[in-house]
Amino acid sequence: MVKLHSLQIGSARIGGSLGSGSGLLCGSIFYDKHSIVSDAFAGDFDPDKAGRLLDRATMLGERYGVQMAIDVIAASEVAMDKFLAFTAARTPLPMMINATEADVRVAGLKTADRLGVLDRCIFASLNEDTEAHELEALGRHRPAAVMVLANDPSDPTPEGSCNMVEERFHPMLREIGVEVPIVDLGAMDPPSVGIAMRGITAIRQRFGYPAGCAFSNCFPQWTGMKALGKDWVNLSLAAALVACRAAGGDFLHYGLIEKSHVMAHVAGSAEVFYGFAAQELDGQPLPKGHALLKMFKLTPLE
Repeated sequence: MVKLHSLQIGSARIGGSLGSGSGLLCGSIFYDKHSIVSDAFAGDFDPDKAGRLLDRATMLGERYGVQMAIDVIAASEVAMDKFLAFTAARTPLPMMINATEADVRVAGLKTADRLGVLDRCIFASLNEDTEAHELEALGRHRPAAVMVLANDPSDPTPEGSCNMVEERFHPMLREIGVEVPIVDLGAMDPPSVGIAMRGITAIRQRFGYPAGCAFSNCFPQWTGMKALGKDWVNLSLAAALVACRAAGGDFLHYGLIEKSHVMAHVAGSAEVFYGFAAQELDGQPLPKGHALLKMFKLTPLE
């Protein structure tokens, strides 16, 4: 049986057997057309509104006993430097360095190194188009975790994702000296979340790596669900979160950081079930502040 690996990312630890810890809930900030951003390329934003969103996510992690992370998205190198510096100063949570352009991701690594926060950063991510200078930068500026996007359009099955990790990403990971990545199983439309769930289980069984997906990616395309209204979309997002976690998901991207309150409550409820079973049936000691110890002591939010 393969060893289930775990990763320490700042104060968070993910991976291992289901229920031994909690999944990592990731919410995006400074994303495309985010209302708090006035100029995406210049990195101009409303610090008061951004601060409140970050404070809220930080508070919710503590309140519900779940692990939260911030997905910092930027459109330019200048913006990445500003957004990452602000986020790092405002919250102690783990941070994803995320951008469409390779140069912006590399700039994020350099900024995180300058700020001394690489130990709580996730590089998002290695993919089919990863360039050599990104690998060189990762060798010089080592984050706590490196994510790989294991979504093969020519073979979107769980076996295809496993083969992609083996054939495409293992050589990259060896080059930069990373033994345990986080594997992101792509979910680009509503039905594919089920395939991603199977992929999460397959990756964990074959390699023992922490795995998960951005199940939120599919919801903008679910037009019928959007027509029902925000509350119904959130219910379906909650169902996707719990289902992916039950499949062994360690990386759980719920989408916009504005949804942190709903997703933290849902995740905390589910972690009670998984954690209690792991404690009672597997003899797993639960980490301090686990949802099992928090969810029964909740008081109303002001």
